[in-house]
Amino acid sequence: MRDFYKKVVVIALPVAVQQLISTSVNFIDTIMIGRLGEESIAAVGLSNKVFFLYILLLFGMTSGGSIFLSQFWGKKEDENIAKTTAIICFFSLAASLIFLIPSLFFPAFTLRILSPDAEVIKIGLQYLPLMAISFPLVALTLVFETVLKSTEKTIIPMYTSMIAMGSNIILNYIFIFGKFGFPAMGVKGAALGTVIARVLQLVIIVSIIKIKKHHGLFSFKDIKNLTPSFIKRFLKLTIPTTGQEFFWALGFTTYSVIYSYMGTNIIAARSVMETVESLAFTLLIAISNASAILIGKELGASLFERAIQTARRLLILNVSIAILMGVFIFFIREPILIFFNVSEEVKILIKQVLLITAFFIPVKTINLMNIVGILRAGGDTKYSFFVEVGTLWGFGIPIAFITGLILKFPFPIVYLFSLGEECIKAVIMLRRYKSKKWAKNVVDNI
Repeated sequence: MRDFYKKVVVIALPVAVQQLISTSVNFIDTIMIGRLGEESIAAVGLSNKVFFLYILLLFGMTSGGSIFLSQFWGKKEDENIAKTTAIICFFSLAASLIFLIPSLFFPAFTLRILSPDAEVIKIGLQYLPLMAISFPLVALTLVFETVLKSTEKTIIPMYTSMIAMGSNIILNYIFIFGKFGFPAMGVKGAALGTVIARVLQLVIIVSIIKIKKHHGLFSFKDIKNLTPSFIKRFLKLTIPTTGQEFFWALGFTTYSVIYSYMGTNIIAARSVMETVESLAFTLLIAISNASAILIGKELGASLFERAIQTARRLLILNVSIAILMGVFIFFIREPILIFFNVSEEVKILIKQVLLITAFFIPVKTINLMNIVGILRAGGDTKYSFFVEVGTLWGFGIPIAFITGLILKFPFPIVYLFSLGEECIKAVIMLRRYKSKKWAKNVVDNI
């Protein structure tokens, strides 16, 4: 048992540190931009909804790929790891163009879909086009990080993130406020700092992989050796994960559109709430990712009973931590307000939604662990897709639309009702977990 948790810590801790660094940077960025006023917070938050949609589409692709990577790692098949990396790179770069083109060339149209507020759109036009340049860089970085994590080299992405995100904070501070002789650029400076940091991160991670000869490098030979059956099986598992993340992100963006029509103050409050929630979810996401690696490795080696036992232990561990995170949010929901230059109305909204978030974190964690850490590790992606998309679009979004835009309920009540989706999903996912139908080896005879 002690060795088991030691292995979890070795894999999950670097992922948690990386996630914490990334979330902390977002938090610090929000504080910096928060000094510019509510409209700037709303504009950057709105622009980042486009990036959020994009990053979750990428996450779906790389998560689908990680099913293969972790199971091939369990079988010690290096050639197939390289072939899988090549496929993920191709599809991830293709996805980056889908978001790069509208964000770079039609930013006003893109932002207008998300909000009717002219002032917010005007500020967003300074941020989104420049930020979009980083999309292909993010795609490649995420692919290489996924390969390293799936082969249990999680410490490398942690170090590269520390360097890149630390640079991001410094550059944003310089460019936003005009320090060390640079002009004050406001939200445009935040975008510029982020793009430079993304370039630095990609250069560092590729250099380390090449120098150390880690998994992640592939050649023309690996691309040439891809067979139709290999690609078909890859797409069979990856399309549902990609679709799941995309439609979940699209649903989340739809929530943002609904809330934006309820008021700019709600966009600002929700941006702060999401940043705090992301901070609390750092360790929970890390353990879920570590679970996918550990469970996938055991399933790839056809150690099914051990994989089931590992899943049970990790689910209990993550829910226990989630309860502590809920308590953490409960106690910081008021002190954290000193960092934001917002109206009293927005402060009240932030306190109310953070209180709701504190109570629902364990429920969200059950879904996170089952979808990302357990079912996905065994390739049970179609089931996850239908449950995730069905509860979101069949319950969450309609209830938010009705209560928010038709019945005109206060935002905290609308948010609370929409979380009923998480409760329904948790019941269904726990039943699937207990059925053990997810415990499969998906790379046999490939």
